[in-house]
Order: sequence, then C-alpha cells, then structure tokens
Amino acid sequence: MSKNQLWLDAFHSSSLNLKAECGVVLLAVDDLAKDGTNRLLALLVGYELSYLKILNGTDLQCEISLPEMAVALCTFSMDGSLPGIAVGAGSSLYIYKNFKPYYKYNIPNGGPTNTEQAEITQLAALSRSTPDVSSSSLLLVGTEHNSLLIIDPHTFNAISRIELPGVPTSIKCSGFYDVEAVILITTPDGGVYILRSDQKPMEAKPFMSPRSSIVEVAFNGVTIAVATSDRTIKHYTVQGQELRKIVVDDFILAITWIEMANQEISLLAVSLANGEVQFYRQGILIEKLRFNTGIISMTCGRFGREDGVLVMVSKDGDLIVKILNRGYKTNKPISTDLNATKAATSNSTKKKSLWPAKTKLFVDQTMREKEDPKKMYRQFQEGICRLHLRALQEWMNVSSNTVDKTDVGPLDSVPEEKRCVHLVAKLLGSGSRFMLHLLLQNISETVIDNLTVMLQATEGKLSLERSCVKLAMLLPNTQNWIKISVRDPMSQGGQVIVMVTKDTEPDSESTIRGFLVSSAKIYISPTI
Repeated sequence: MSKNQLWLDAFHSSSLNLKAECGVVLLAVDDLAKDGTNRLLALLVGYELSYLKILNGTDLQCEISLPEMAVALCTFSMDGSLPGIAVGAGSSLYIYKNFKPYYKYNIPNGGPTNTEQAEITQLAALSRSTPDVSSSSLLLVGTEHNSLLIIDPHTFNAISRIELPGVPTSIKCSGFYDVEAVILITTPDGGVYILRSDQKPMEAKPFMSPRSSIVEVAFNGVTIAVATSDRTIKHYTVQGQELRKIVVDDFILAITWIEMANQEISLLAVSLANGEVQFYRQGILIEKLRFNTGIISMTCGRFGREDGVLVMVSKDGDLIVKILNRGYKTNKPISTDLNATKAATSNSTKKKSLWPAKTKLFVDQTMREKEDPKKMYRQFQEGICRLHLRALQEWMNVSSNTVDKTDVGPLDSVPEEKRCVHLVAKLLGSGSRFMLHLLLQNISETVIDNLTVMLQATEGKLSLERSCVKLAMLLPNTQNWIKISVRDPMSQGGQVIVMVTKDTEPDSESTIRGFLVSSAKIYISPTI
C-alpha cells in the first residue's frame, strides 16, 4: 500500500442487492433525520416497479416500493421541518418525509392543447436563498413537454414555468434562486443550455453543442465537466470558456466531482466500462481504482458521520465505500485553469499571461469561505455597512464645507458644538403625503443653545409644513424629535435639505447668522 494513497477501503458487499432491473441506480446522501448522520438513498429503476432503499451506514433501514417506473431522485430542505425525499415517476412527484409517504403531487397539464398529462423526465433541488435568510429549497422538475417547472415544496405550487428547446434529460444547478443561481439543462439532441435566475425573465440560452451524445454532466458551482460518448471529457467555465480536454481509453459510465476544502482537493472521478475509476486533478490523472465490473453510479460527500466518502454501485449491485485518506498530500498543480485555457487556443502559447498568480491572501480567503460560508457572509455584510457609514461621514463633511454662505451667514472656525449635535432624519409615508421625523441629540456634557433647524425643498414640487424651527436649548444626552409634514401633490418626488445652525445673533428675527452644525439630505422617489 502506498503511503500517499488517495482512498482507504471502508466497505464492499453484495448482500444489499442494489442491482436494478434497468441497470440504472440513482444515489443521494442527506441528513434525513437531522441527527448528524447522513443516510444513503439508492433508487433502483425498474420497468414496472422501482424500489427506494435507504441505508443507515451499511445497514438497510427501510425499503419503499413505487408503483411505476421512477426516473429521478433528489432530497430537499424545508424551514422548520425534516428534509424531504422527492421521487419522479410518471406524471407524479412522490414526497417522503421521516421515511414515510408524505404527499403525492401531480404535474399540471401541458402540451400544445394544455390538456395532456406531462411525465417527469428529470428532477433537482435548488436552494432558495442564502442560509442566513432561509434554508428551504425549490424543486426543479423537467417534463416531456419541453418545460421546466420550479415548484415551492411548502405549497406545491409551480411558481414558474420555463419553456425549453428540448426534453430535459439532465438538470444540474448551483447557487441561490433569490440571489444568483445557474441551472444547466441537457437535451437528447446533445445540446447543453444554461439559465440564470438573476436574468428576468429566465430563459434557456445555448451553452455548448458537442459533436457526440452526452453521457453525463457534472457541475461543482465553478467548473462544468461534460462527458460524451466519444470518450472525451471537456471542462468549461460558467461563461462557456473551454478549459481543458480529457481523452480516456474506454466508454464513460459516470462522472462526479470530489470536493474537500480542508485538504484543498478538487478531483473529477470518471467511471469507465472496463471497471476502472480514474481520478483527475486539473486534467491530470493522479490515481485510479480497478474493479471486476463497471461502476454505474457514484457520489461523494458526507456519509454517516464521516466526510470525504466515495460511495459507488457496480453493475452487479455491489455497494463499495471508500474514505478519503486524511494524510493524503496533493502535489502542486501541474497546470492551472488559466494555463489550460491558453493551451486550448492556437496562439496563446506565444504570449505571456498578463494575469498575476493567485496570492496567498486570495487562497486563504477562498479557504475560509469554503470552511465557514455563513461567517464570511456576515463579515461581508458588516464590511458593507461600515463602507456605507464611512461614505456617509465623508459626504457629510463635504456637504458641511460646501454650504452656500448666503444661506447660513458667515462661517466661523469650526467650534465644539459642530461635533456634539447628532442628526437623524427618517421619512415615513407613501403616495403624496409623508411625515419627516428629525431626531436631534446632544452627545456632549454641556448645554447647547440657540439652534435653528432649516428645511428647503430643492427638487420637485414638494410642500413643507414648516421651513424653520428654532430650539432654545439641547440638554446633554437627551433626544429631541421634530415632526414636519411633507406633501408631494404631483407625485414627482424631490429632495429636502435639512441644516442645523448655531445662531450667533439669537435676537435677530429677520436673519439667521451663525455656523453650520449638522446637515442631511432626504430623497423622495417619484410614485409610479
């Protein structure tokens, strides 16, 4: 045994009988009971009856029979509830929760006359929003009527229906539907189409058209691997740029990505008809396994309570489990994605790359994002808030220094009061009537007197209830609220400038002379 062996033997048995009548076994792994143990789901596809087997570790926990031929399997999440299992069979979605039948959903009618019952061809689950907002998923259902349905599992209503150029035979997705998600669709004619949730309306756009029929597509959120029947695998970016090409010795049965962030491992596993499973890192073969029969299905992730587990099913129905060697050390990449892209073009080898190499800071940041994405997202939001606050402070400083002298009289040197009055402006209301709430707070330890609050509508046709309010004094650490009615009769929107000045001649009633203490601008959007 090599000291730097990639995989360690964990389990190999034929007693579970995972051999399917059609020779198709669909696998999925998820924490179905929310007990920290990921269970294996194996859907054995049959011509008349199909069977769903759920394994807790290497033991069979339960077996569910389906009344018709099943074609798709996925697991999905719901807020405040156990994860669900969705199985597509015929024109129905069979939903299971807590290892028991939960709901049967019939696909809406389709076809040219909108009266034909559509049959399901593919199924996938897509996260609806970021984890800090919601952990629920949406179900992506492909039908034989060249359409993609996006179904909310909370209500089982189709929130969107997207027409496709052909019947979807494979659905791969990544991202968040409410933020930015990428959906890849393959069709029988060998076409690959891409959809993006941030582009409204969502529509399928051509991604690539291979010369041979597609065997399988694997997508890890960054790189797309497309295996075709001519024994080739091509890697693409999400933008459609070809990175590299792999040529294998035999027909390809299945491919899957193997991702381990803590060990900086990103591999593509390729199962061949001759019984080999090959592992490629950036297009370079680093290791291969040999079995008596071909591996028809495989998945990698957390299984049981162990990370980095490769689960495989052979043609004979054997279950094979391998665990990633934690002591495995990867060599430095032989070629990067950028170099592979350059090699694919005719003249790129003559030009030196203008892009700098990835710095250690960039790599460390990427690793932190993979290890704890929730924490990194919160830090990103905090950074955005701090940036907005800094921008507001700079704008206030610029506004204070550029105020027209005719509005507030002669400007003296900046006194202590200028740093001690805190102004907050809030606008409430809609349509043509608003209420402007102004909060003035003395954050010093002394009394500030003789303040004047001036308001001016500089844009639009806004009408202010009052344009000037005088305050005799502001006590330390106290809040003073001023409410002023604002009307927008033409619903055109506008801008209100609020300025707080310290009066140097408080006895004068006709003029206001002093220095600016604080200011703010309030924008009112036009009503459509």
